Formats: sequence, C-alpha cells, structure tokens
Amino acid sequence: MFARRIATVLSALILLVSPAFPEPSKLDLQTQVDRMRTEYGLVAMGAVVATSKAGVVALAVSGERAKGRVDPVQPSDAWHIGSNTKMLTALLYAGLVEVGHAEWGVTLPELFPALASEMDAGWRKVTIEDLLSHRSGAAPNASLAWMLGSKASKQSLPVQRANLARTVLTAPPAGKPGEFTYSNLGYILAGAAIERLAAEMPSLIARSYELLMREFVIDKAPAGAALGFGFGPPGSGIEGHAPGLFGLGVKAQGRGVGADNPAALGPAGTAHYSLRGHALMLLSFLEGPRALPAAIRKKLLTPYPDQASDYGFGWANSMHDEAGRIYMHAGSNTVWLSQVVLVPDHGAVIIVNTNQYTPKAEKAVRELTELLLRHASGAAE
Repeated sequence: MFARRIATVLSALILLVSPAFPEPSKLDLQTQVDRMRTEYGLVAMGAVVATSKAGVVALAVSGERAKGRVDPVQPSDAWHIGSNTKMLTALLYAGLVEVGHAEWGVTLPELFPALASEMDAGWRKVTIEDLLSHRSGAAPNASLAWMLGSKASKQSLPVQRANLARTVLTAPPAGKPGEFTYSNLGYILAGAAIERLAAEMPSLIARSYELLMREFVIDKAPAGAALGFGFGPPGSGIEGHAPGLFGLGVKAQGRGVGADNPAALGPAGTAHYSLRGHALMLLSFLEGPRALPAAIRKKLLTPYPDQASDYGFGWANSMHDEAGRIYMHAGSNTVWLSQVVLVPDHGAVIIVNTNQYTPKAEKAVRELTELLLRHASGAAE
C-alpha cells in the first residue's frame, strides 16, 4: 500500500451533476448517504455539513464497519483522511511561526543547517513554502525501498524522517524547483524540518511531529475539534478496504501495519478523524467564532506563489458555479477516500468519506459532494 495523489486540483470532483437534486431546504442527509452507498455498492459512507454560525448542522453515516460483518458504522467512528492531513501539517508550521519557533521564507539550508555543507545545490533556494505548496522539486514519493523499509524499521519516526531528509537533500532534486509536482515526499521533508526546529527549542517538551501536532494544532483547536483524531488506521470502528482477489469485490484490511502507509509518512497523510471533529477543525479556516487568526488563514489559503496558481498550502482552490470560490482537497491511502471542501461565501464545510478507494467510491464521492455544495450554497442564504 502506497501513498497516492488524489486529485489535488479537484475540479473533477465537482463536475459530475446528478439529476433531480432536492431543494436545499428539503435535503435529508441520511437519506442521501444511504442512497449513494446503496447505489454504488459501497461498504460504508459518511458525510457532514457544518457552518461557521451553527457548527455541525447535518451528519450521517451508512453501512458496515467491515464488509460482511453485522457491525454498523457509528456517527462517532473515525475515518482515515489520507492527504487531507497536509493542510494540518501546514497549519502546524503556521502555529510554530505564530509563537516564534519558526519563520516563513526560510530555505532548506536554514531548516537543516547540519546538512547545509553537503546539500545539493539544487535545493539551496527551496523554501518551506515550496515544500508545502508542492513546488520544491521533490519526487512525488519516497523510494520504494524506503517505503518498505520504514514499515519494518525500529528507529523512531523523527530519526527515520531525518535520515530520509539527508538521503534526499544530498542528491539533486528529482524535479525542477518552482514547478508544481504533487509530492508526499515534500511533506515528509516538511515534517522533518518541523522536528529539527523543535529539537532546538528548550521550551518545547514535544519533539516528534505527531506530538507537536497534538500540542500546537489539536489541543488549540475549537471545542470538539479533537474528537476522533489520531494517526494510522483507526484503532477501533471502521476498517479500510482493498480490492479482493482478481479485483473482485473488496476486503477489509484490519488495523496492522498493512492497513496504512508507513507511520513515518505521517506529515503527508496518515491521520484519521471523526466526521464531527474534522468538520469543527476545518471551520477554523473560515471567518466566524472558531476562526484561526486572520494572518494564518490568509497565508494558508492564498495561492502560491501567485494568483495564477490553484494551490496554496494543503488546499486547492477553484470556482463553483453556485458556491463561488471553494477550497478543497482529497486524500486516500488506497483503502479509504476522504473529500473536504471549504465554502467561504456561505460559511460552510463539507466532508464526504468512504472506507474504500475504487472507481465506484470516487463516483459516489463526486456526486454527493456536488449535491452538498448546492445545498450549502442555498442553505446559507
């Protein structure tokens, strides 16, 4: 199982228009989630709509926690969110900047001073913004050897990430710095940089990316936004599903190391979250009582390096015919699929999840996302 890009420029996820949408005021989310899961033959599906004024206004789940078991999904269950972890990694770095532990605009030699003398010249002008916007020149993923070895490694996650940074940064970039290439590897390097900064801060007790995420993002989030958050496959509840033998059906993947990417890939996408907790966290990116500081929201959502780009820091952006400007992302570790959307003009957050990644799952997510975008656009009027 390997990390994959899931349409970071997500216009395709909102182009599928279904006939006979209900009027916004008459939308029954439970009915729609049940219908979509049944129509596309999914094991489980869940969705939530939240607004900056009212918090979670609709949440529905449908199906089984694992195929073939009489164990229905519960509203409080956690779902793997894959690359939707990236916006939280960018938020973690922004949080460190806010308290003076980090700076924007710093280059890789400044982030990794111990590597500066041996760093390949191709990396020397790359900044933290380049890493977080997929413009660093890093390859899409770490090598296959690293991915396989990391799962069996006894080294701590920070040591694994630091060693990977040394291997990568002392060789030439795989791509051209400044050009967009969606990169899980770039986000692992960002995680290693965060851990390097933390190691030099005597005031910080936490040293690993995972503990820093808890301290500077999750524990500081609005009430309820910590619900169901963690790393790796959920420890209970729903399981992810992979295609069965010869591609027939899907099979539950359990909760072991084979059910997710290597844990060291964390900054790029190994988090899980309950629908309610995730929605409340994402509301902090919108204006309202739960909002992050305006400077952080502007930094993370603004296209980088300029308005010609359609990607900021963990968020793609585009225009929707009815909802206006939207910010979105999707994530999958190949056995889950999670789609998130911010709708600033209507103060809304939409999340649609499934516990499998198949063509049918993609279609179901597209259709339900479009329906909920229309609903959110009308419901906030």
